[in-house]
Formats: sequence, structure tokens, C-alpha cells
Amino acid sequence: MQAVLKESKQFNHVIEWCLIASLLIHAAIMFTLPKPDYDLPPPKKQEIQIELVKEEPPAVTVPAPTPPEPAPPTPQPPKQQPVQPKAEPRPIEQKPLEPKPVVPQKPEHATESPHPVVESPAPPVIAAKPSASEAKPEVVVPPAPPAPPAEPAKPSGPSEGDIEAARNAFKAAAQREIQKNLRYPRIAMDRGIEGVTNLHITFDDHGNVISIEVIESSGNKALDDAAIATVTKSQLKSLFNDILRGRLKSTNVPVSFKLVSN
Repeated sequence: MQAVLKESKQFNHVIEWCLIASLLIHAAIMFTLPKPDYDLPPPKKQEIQIELVKEEPPAVTVPAPTPPEPAPPTPQPPKQQPVQPKAEPRPIEQKPLEPKPVVPQKPEHATESPHPVVESPAPPVIAAKPSASEAKPEVVVPPAPPAPPAEPAKPSGPSEGDIEAARNAFKAAAQREIQKNLRYPRIAMDRGIEGVTNLHITFDDHGNVISIEVIESSGNKALDDAAIATVTKSQLKSLFNDILRGRLKSTNVPVSFKLVSN
């Protein structure tokens, strides 16, 4: 315990000496540094000169006097032409008429009439208004009969009879074409199966086949499939004429399967 106290006292002495040494060093530095000279010369005063300039008034431009317009010349009165006196008409001298000599006429041999014939004046003609009974009756013209109605315009193109005949001809030709290209199914032929398949064929405006539908079966699927395949391979468009374009949409064609007996 005593050793610790001694060490603490020695440490305190060391600190005190260090403080004293630092104070001495600072005092020596302060004495060695030169003193600053605060006596600086005062700054020079700046003189500002202000000159006043008189503003000159703007020059006034005086317009040049315009020359006076010349006065229009006074119109002179027109010269009056002297009026010539009209010539007086001369009097027409009338020549005296000379009397013609009277030639005595010879008396003609005429029937002597004791008294001169005096022509009686014709009686005046008095125009009388016609009476109501004698007035002409007014002619009443009956109105013209109405014009007959115009005939309806005849439709251009084929008639209904021509169209129906073309449809029937196409149906018969299509049936012959299908029967010519028909192939009998082998399985139905071996079993001796016969029948008729009714098909409903739909066309476009140019005769191309759009759809094929079985509306009445033959009773055998092989025969029905063979009928549809035959219609697909047949050239029905070549049988389509101009009358049927846009007028035949569909038709029914029977396809017959019948075995030929030897």
C-alpha cells in the first residue's frame, strides 16, 4: 500500500513539472516572436467626378411648303352662230283653167220613153237577232277516254318454261353421267345386294358441286358410299349451261345398283 502511494505522488510531481515546462516554452515563444505593426497607412480617398451634360432638343423638321395648285381655266362661253333668216315660201301661181269646147252629140236611135225612168232605192236590210229557239245548240265534246295502261316490261332472259326444261334436261343428263361412271362395290356384288340410293346434290352459281347428301338410303352402306364417290368423280359442271347459272341451286338424283343376270 505504501508503494502505491509513493508511485502516485511521484506521478503527480511529474505532471507538475511537465506543466511548468510547457508554460516556460510558451513564454519564450511569445518573447521571441516579433510584434505586429498595426500602424498601417490610411487608404487613399477615391475622387469621383460627375459631369452634367445638357440634352440637346431634337431637331424639328419643318415640312417644305407645297406649291399651290394652279387654278382651273375659266370656261369660255360657246360662240353663238348667227341665225340665218328662213326663206319665205314663194306663192304658187295658179294658171287659169281654159274652158273645154263643147262638142254636140248626135242623137242615138233609142226607144222614146214618155217619162224618165227613176230608179227606186233598195230597201234597207234590217239584221234581226236570232230567237232562242233558232239559236244553234252548243256542241259538247266528250272527254277523251283514258289511255290504256302501259304494258309491263317483259323480263329479259329466258322464260319459266325454258328454265324448267333446262332443269329437267340437266337432271337426266346428270343421272346418265353418274350411271356411266358407277362402280359396283365388290362386297355387295359378291353377296348379290341391289338397291337405289337417292342423293340431294347442291351447286353454286357456276355448277360446282358444294355438298352431297343421302336423302333415301339403299339399305346398304357400301352402295351409298359408292354413289357419293361416283358423283364426286363425275364432271357435272360440263352439263351446266348458261340458263341454269344462278337458277339451279340443287337437285335430286337417284343412283341405281342392279346386277346384270347372265
